[in-house]
Amino acid sequence: MRSTLSGIADNAFPKASDESLALPTTSALICTRNRGASLVPTVCSILSPGRSFQELVIIDQSPGDATEAALAPFRSDPRLRYIRSTTRGLSVARNIALAEARCEVCAFTDDDCEVDDNWPRAHQEIFARHPQVAITYGSVRSVHHDETRGFIPIYEVSEDRLCTAIRHKIKARGIGANMAVRRDVVLKLGGFDTELGAGARFASCEDGDIAVRCLLAGYYVYETAASSVDHYGFRTWEQARALMRDSFFGIGAAFVKPIRCGHREAAHILFWELWSHALMPSLRATLTFQKNMGWGKTASFLRGVANGWRTPIDRTHLVYLPELASAQPDSNKPALPPQ
Repeated sequence: MRSTLSGIADNAFPKASDESLALPTTSALICTRNRGASLVPTVCSILSPGRSFQELVIIDQSPGDATEAALAPFRSDPRLRYIRSTTRGLSVARNIALAEARCEVCAFTDDDCEVDDNWPRAHQEIFARHPQVAITYGSVRSVHHDETRGFIPIYEVSEDRLCTAIRHKIKARGIGANMAVRRDVVLKLGGFDTELGAGARFASCEDGDIAVRCLLAGYYVYETAASSVDHYGFRTWEQARALMRDSFFGIGAAFVKPIRCGHREAAHILFWELWSHALMPSLRATLTFQKNMGWGKTASFLRGVANGWRTPIDRTHLVYLPELASAQPDSNKPALPPQ
């Protein structure tokens, strides 16, 4: 049995790749801002021969033209659809990408990653075998870098995990740099929360939030060790401290939402994140006299909880309402920005 989660049978997990399996149609999606020519390796890795997807949709929120110019050599590829947007925010861009996509499954990667040979097929096989799975995550590995100067955010999936209930979320913390979703399901649930994620009021955790909302709606989440991407997003240690503050601010805000809306079964996720990923690391570092960001994780997490508790919510879709009421006149519909 490969899973660390109890009560899940061996046959819940995909077996070796089956060439006869009918894979769902798939859109590869990239949301980008101000990458310029550094986006080219990401695009090259996705457009490599043999990839099992139908289109690559790029949503570019850059104010300048550098990224568009860098992608000019690829515009003759019929799989590429390049879309400029004057909007801001990762979740907003993800929702635009979902609205533009033409396929059943949408596979996301970040604009500072390169995908491996089994991306997105590993995700597609899971969706083909498990109709109840709405989201899949894979590994995000770091490229070689100077660890004395900084770090690269990663997420390693060492073994497959099928999450069938909200209590399983504590074991599955996949990130959006290697994530695939059933398009219709996520749109039905209101899309990504536009107040979460880079560029938003709460600058992270839109990827974890959508998993929680899918599980609460009765869908499953799957993590696969068969798919990985290489991450080039180096941060100095000074940048790392700011990143951690933003991350835990967003995590606190994201995971207090379902509790506010009456989903008491989600409370343990909030407390697990606080205890295991904020309080304990800070306490351990303090007791061993290690240099770290002190108690910044815990303070940011609690500040996110407090701010999230005061922020208006669309309770139908479990998303925060935009700060400007005019941005979403009907709170019962997903906020998909104009094209």
